[in-house]
Amino acid sequence: MKTAFADPVKMIQKGAPRLIRNDEDLAGCTAELFALTGKEKTTPEEDEAIELLTLLIEHYEAERFIGG
Repeated sequence: MKTAFADPVKMIQKGAPRLIRNDEDLAGCTAELFALTGKEKTTPEEDEAIELLTLLIEHYEAERFIGG
């Protein structure tokens, strides 16, 4: 398992998840999360995406609604 990113900037340019900055971003990430969690069976990569999206959503909500 590789622990370092080859090039994080290129990953983001290609569409890797990024920090949620507004409610529109939140809606998009939430929709993607629901699509993944609605699957009957997920791949290990999808499980990683679920975990990452969950962390991003939790972080945004803590900052936006709780005052982080």
